[in-house]
This record gives sequence, C-alpha cells and structure tokens, in this order.
Amino acid sequence: MEDKIYMKDFNNNTFIYEPKESKWELDEMLNSNHWNGACVVDNVLYYYDVFKKKLLAYDPNQRCWKVVKGLEELLSTMRCSWGFHTVSYCGKLVLFFRKMGIWCAEISLSRRQGGEIWGKVQWCDFVIDDGKFGMVTCLDVTV
Repeated sequence: MEDKIYMKDFNNNTFIYEPKESKWELDEMLNSNHWNGACVVDNVLYYYDVFKKKLLAYDPNQRCWKVVKGLEELLSTMRCSWGFHTVSYCGKLVLFFRKMGIWCAEISLSRRQGGEIWGKVQWCDFVIDDGKFGMVTCLDVTV
C-alpha cells in the first residue's frame, strides 16, 4: 500500500516502513483493529472481523476503516471462528472461511460515491473437508 511495508509485532502493534526515507512509524489507526488474515486489493487492506461479522477495509489515503457493504447475506451465515483468510486474486478478494468444512467466496469490489466500498459475491461454494487439517495462512502467488 503506497509503496510502504506494513508489519505487526507480537503485541499487535502496527508499524509502517517507508523505504525511500528509511523510516519506521507506528500507525494508531491500523492498531485499532486486529487485521489477521488480511490482504491488499487495489491499495486497500481488507480483513474479516470475527467479532463484528463484517468485512472491513482500510484506505491508507483516508487513514480510516470502513465496512464493505453488500455482503450482509453472505456474512450473516458465518459463525464466529478464527478460520477466516482473505487473498487478493485477479483484482478481486477471495474469502476462505469455515462452515462445516472450508468454503470459499470470490468477491468483486467497487467504490461508490462518498468513498463507500461495495462487495458483490461472484460465487461461493464448499471447497474441502477440513477434518484432517486446518488453515494457517493463505497467500496469493504470482508465477
């Protein structure tokens, strides 16, 4: 995001490294949420908040968190679990979650007037029985 490096320490503090200036800074706004399992799509950080049952977006230009709208039906069916991961895929967001196995939802994102971010579920389906393993992390890889 904005050619900077974002890092979290074990105490959940967020630090931003500015390579051009060789400078580290603490970011209080990013510290306000536990953005585990997050990803970046179009310079915006996304993660699923298990307590609020909402997909949240952090825009580094506006330095604020926003709720992604349009996903209420999908997110209302999810149980509170730590098994949520987001991945950037071809300009879209992919959300992996547990619901009697591991499920996957591909979500397209758009900005509307006033800076609102809206998501639209392109597809959602069961992908694998998680009886023998659990997700630790998800990564997007470009080859």
